[in-house]
Amino acid sequence: MPSELLAALFLSLAMGFSISRFRQIFLATTDHAILLSPATALASAISLSSAVMAFSGNGIGIGATITTLGVALAVVINQSALGTSARLALAAACLFAHAGLGASP
Repeated sequence: MPSELLAALFLSLAMGFSISRFRQIFLATTDHAILLSPATALASAISLSSAVMAFSGNGIGIGATITTLGVALAVVINQSALGTSARLALAAACLFAHAGLGASP
């Protein structure tokens, strides 16, 4: 049980750290250079992977809870002074930590 809860927390953190860069691809005012940036591609991969893992093998309720927590964390993280590279490094570390636990939450 504690490792499952920790795995869910890591997924939420990975989503929270990566979603702010991922959502920029949907904004009409985003600069073309940001759209083509490797950081945007990495953030997209981490964010989508986290969302898929949240729902994979879990019920819709657990997946929605993990995703909602990730979006709420993104709002808090977006107000921090962390740069894009630091956020993506932390997001990747959280995703690897989830994979290292070897279990879907």
